Amino acid sequence: MKMISYNKEVKLRKEVDVIVCGGGPAGIGAAIASARQGMDVALIESRPFLGGNITASYVESCNYFLWQGPFELTGIYKELEEEYRREFGNSDDIRTDFSPHRFSSEYLKIFLDKKIEEEGIWLRLHTRVVDVIRDNKAVKGVIINSKSGFEAILGKVVIDCTGDGDVAAEAGVPFEQGRESDGLTQPGTVNFRVAGIDTERVKKILDEKGIDYFYDIYNQKVAEGIIDMGYKRKNFPMGRLTAGGQISYINFCNVYKIDPTDADDLSRAEQLARKRVLKFFTFLKEYLPGFEKAELASIAPTIGFRDSRRIKGEYRLTAEDIDKERIFEDTIAIYPRFYDMLSPTGTWDDLVYIVDLDKEYGIPYRCLLPVGIEQLLVAGRCISTDHLAESSIRAISACMATGQAAGTAAAIAISENTSVKNINVRKLQQALREAGVRL
Repeated sequence: MKMISYNKEVKLRKEVDVIVCGGGPAGIGAAIASARQGMDVALIESRPFLGGNITASYVESCNYFLWQGPFELTGIYKELEEEYRREFGNSDDIRTDFSPHRFSSEYLKIFLDKKIEEEGIWLRLHTRVVDVIRDNKAVKGVIINSKSGFEAILGKVVIDCTGDGDVAAEAGVPFEQGRESDGLTQPGTVNFRVAGIDTERVKKILDEKGIDYFYDIYNQKVAEGIIDMGYKRKNFPMGRLTAGGQISYINFCNVYKIDPTDADDLSRAEQLARKRVLKFFTFLKEYLPGFEKAELASIAPTIGFRDSRRIKGEYRLTAEDIDKERIFEDTIAIYPRFYDMLSPTGTWDDLVYIVDLDKEYGIPYRCLLPVGIEQLLVAGRCISTDHLAESSIRAISACMATGQAAGTAAAIAISENTSVKNINVRKLQQALREAGVRL
């Protein structure tokens, strides 16, 4: 590909202590944690709202697997979830799944706006991080682009919470992507909402037969050759069924063999997914009882991906670590043994789904530290892991936990005028415990 040199002077928009790039669960955890340690924090988000895949991709049933066991969420995630429930509880909604950990994506947008404002965090929406400012091996800030043009923000520590490791990759940090055998990632999914549901009829079916009744109808029609979505999937999880006849999301329309870091692939994936939404919605309306008068209410603003880049860190968490319940000396979060790996090829055969809540493992701080660079932390699904382990740490509460650890570590490093790689990990762990994190 032909390359063009492009140089431009940009205005300095702001100087802060901590720059958090990405306003999903990891970024929210990082920004709040740093702010509570007295740091001046800038939070940069490319979308017009916070919440990451919860709000942008309608992934409302967070940590759905936790209903099966006693594992308790702690830290900022627990605090925010409990506060959200008090303010925007949806106890009148009918649950179509088993998750006690769920949000309304629209109310959550409003809730997170309020929380970030209360914490005194400078928020910039509609803004992308497009480059990294470096001084030798140290990251000094970022270049952003928005309707205001190109601008610079300088910071003492930068935290990459983009989900795709965009900032780390731009800084030259090596990374892996996809499964080790062929580089394929899990599918992207576009969720959608339906309205006009016969609530009482669907509730009766759920009470008497369970959601598997709907799955069985679909699988029977697949066997009869009535519908072919181009991939194998045997279920379609659904969100809240409201008294007004809306199902808050249906999770089914996948796109495979897409590179989530390639804009051409993303464009193709969004278009194909919308075609599949229409096809599947038409099927639901024709064949599922209670859906006869359904309307396609909305399609999620963006396709949601489960994995992309995984940065090369000081330590690489593996599935073996998880299976052997390893707790590390620098553990900054505890999580249950859980894997949710969808087939990267569209078959049902290589799916990995394991929930073993009696077993726990530790996520090491070193997984948040990219190799070969200073004053940059990574949190969320793009930390240093193998592909299968990523399917565990990508869960929303785990992302917020690594974000909280990164934000706390950044504050300690700045307060002690040292590198994020040289902080006293015991001090970090103690600060996390004092903030309600179980280690």
